Amino acid sequence: MSADLYEADEHLWIEAQIEALRTGRTDQLDRAHLIEYLTEMTISDRRELKSRLATLLIHLLKARFQPDRLTRSWVSTILEQQSELKSLLTGIPSLSRYVPELLAQAYDDATRRTARETGLPRATFPAACPWTLEEALAFDPPEPR
Repeated sequence: MSADLYEADEHLWIEAQIEALRTGRTDQLDRAHLIEYLTEMTISDRRELKSRLATLLIHLLKARFQPDRLTRSWVSTILEQQSELKSLLTGIPSLSRYVPELLAQAYDDATRRTARETGLPRATFPAACPWTLEEALAFDPPEPR
């Protein structure tokens, strides 16, 4: 029943898993799907962290290499991503251990995408990320002209 419910209605399945845990009926847990679900959740959190890092880095690169084109939209995106990253890392502190690897991956993605967006050669940008996480989160963009 529980395995069928997983496929039919994930939300109801989660409620059933919670109830089984709450009442101590662990024999009613859908262990295989529970492991799959929890594994996917951790992967999803890391994916979100990388995506937000890449978006922040794209806009930091644009602000650094095209400061004369700085817009309110770029500034807004920088501030939003900084806020969301701080919330994510505060809410899930263990994600911090993935930051070095994901920051490097996100930077690689960011340089490729920034080159495409700006028309600047990818070689324009430093080979390695010029910001630590702390510096990227603390960057205070200037007011657009």
